[in-house]
Amino acid sequence: MVKTDLTTDTQIKKAIKDTIKADKTLSYPIAGYKGLELRVRPHKDSPDATADFRHRYTHPITGKRPYMTLGQYPALSLADARQYHSDNMQLLAKDIDPIEHRDSLKQKDIADRQNTLQHFINEWRDIQASKNLSAGTISKNKELLKPIESQLGHMRVTDITPSIVIKFVNDIQKKHTYKGLRVRTLLKSILQIAKAHMIIEYNPASDLQGTLKNHKVKHRPALSNDVTAFAKLLRDIDQLDDTSQLYNKSILQLLALTFVRIGDACAMQWADIDLNAKQWHLEPQKGKGRGDMVNSIVIPLAPQAIAILERMRPLTGDQTHVFHNSRRKKAPYHHMQEVNKVLNSELMNDGKGYKHIHSPHGFRASAKTMLMERLGYDELITELALGHAMLNKYGKAYNRMTAIDDRTRMMTKWANHLDDIKAGKFDNVIHADFKKQAQKQG
Repeated sequence: MVKTDLTTDTQIKKAIKDTIKADKTLSYPIAGYKGLELRVRPHKDSPDATADFRHRYTHPITGKRPYMTLGQYPALSLADARQYHSDNMQLLAKDIDPIEHRDSLKQKDIADRQNTLQHFINEWRDIQASKNLSAGTISKNKELLKPIESQLGHMRVTDITPSIVIKFVNDIQKKHTYKGLRVRTLLKSILQIAKAHMIIEYNPASDLQGTLKNHKVKHRPALSNDVTAFAKLLRDIDQLDDTSQLYNKSILQLLALTFVRIGDACAMQWADIDLNAKQWHLEPQKGKGRGDMVNSIVIPLAPQAIAILERMRPLTGDQTHVFHNSRRKKAPYHHMQEVNKVLNSELMNDGKGYKHIHSPHGFRASAKTMLMERLGYDELITELALGHAMLNKYGKAYNRMTAIDDRTRMMTKWANHLDDIKAGKFDNVIHADFKKQAQKQG
């Protein structure tokens, strides 16, 4: 079979058919383009063939004659193959090897893609996935990540400047001041990974003070100074109906007695409770991945708290959660919003509810304030009871069991104090001095 120089698509198609019939690999030169050819390779046990354009040239330095595959026909057209040949010839005229040039462009493209913010977003995700984060934290991070990924993800980190970050955050703050600040914090964490890899020398999301709107922190409402109003709140909780409001009533009572977060109270598990030792071994949901919170804490349970759990045991003792709710599949326990609804409803506070007056989270502020001001406990022991990470004088975090005996006595006195003020005994103020003990423990 005589091979002829190819000049048209029709000739190429005919050459492919002829090669298939011949059942062997053949190369056909492209007329007018020295070194450019079409190589056709028949498939074994198949009526098809692969046809690709190749350019054979002389290396400008070594003098070797390598083949450079340009692309497969018909995905790469004859016109495109001719253009690639012309581009290669221009490179060769400058003593640049086309294959080496193509490889360097590929490496640059890979490096550019690895230096995009999206690359470091993915790495940040991998880091977060290795942590034992709560479902709520994961959901919040996902929401905060959306604007970063959609607006900045495609950019190279070396192109992200402080002015770009400021405009990006300011645009978010036009509608959501606090969200903008949280997005900026997350962006700073992502860019810090790029800095750790020495891709950037300076984190452009750092040192932006004075360029962003400040967020005024609004503390959740709490009855912490008015003991009379707080006593009425406790009585309002106790008068809730056991039939229709048992879960809400019990959770609110436990919040007052233990001052844990509402999410932890609703998700309380029987396996974490030692009724004999009268302790609750809790891993706070908010403590995961946070430096200011402990990962776990032992909460002493006063007799009043034990009584609530004993009331619940016949009802849910064979379930995982104390406040089991079979209607919720992913989180089969009582929803904290139900507790909020009852606290703010007409069932409470003479029909007015406690909205903007006291929240479930407010029991933490109430307990800390009254334990210190009315019962004389110091900062250290109250902070330990709240599950906050505290450092001793050597800069080390106190062990979760620190002051467990003192805290056990404190929780019992606190529970008794609640009973007293509910009964109208407001003058039974106890002054306990744990400062010397705390200093000894430090």
